Amino acid sequence: MERKTTDNSLNFIITFLIILVLILLIFLIQNKSFTGNSVQEIDKIKIIKDCGEETTIYNFGELCWQKFQMPLSADNWSHADSYCKKLVLANYSDWRLPTDEELWDIRIEMKTNSSLLNETRFWTATSHEFKNMHKYINFRTNYRDYALDLRPGYSAKCIRKNIY
Repeated sequence: MERKTTDNSLNFIITFLIILVLILLIFLIQNKSFTGNSVQEIDKIKIIKDCGEETTIYNFGELCWQKFQMPLSADNWSHADSYCKKLVLANYSDWRLPTDEELWDIRIEMKTNSSLLNETRFWTATSHEFKNMHKYINFRTNYRDYALDLRPGYSAKCIRKNIY
């Protein structure tokens, strides 16, 4: 009888470990990760071109992000948009404001690097159908909404498509 109890306990532990390993594998397969200048995806590795100084790679290498936002808050949306369009960084001049989805997707990374943020609200390129409003994201509250383009006090974090 004691032998049967030991076998049942051993079977339970083995089953538990197998389930744990399977959960870990599923998690690893679903999450893409990158290190250095390579982007690792399931069954393939993309080698990406480094974005350059004062830039960061998010979204698995598809986009280069300005590491720091604009030095001062924008006077309005047009000021933020113009700042990105005129930005020359890492020898590139094709910078732009991110879309709502692009900026929303990196909010966790930006919050974990909060020492890099002077502002918590950022303009996006996503416009309202009436065209005098654009979406903004508040990283402190995890909130996004439309604001009038004339509203001051929001910042910009510019992006460009990474070529690799």
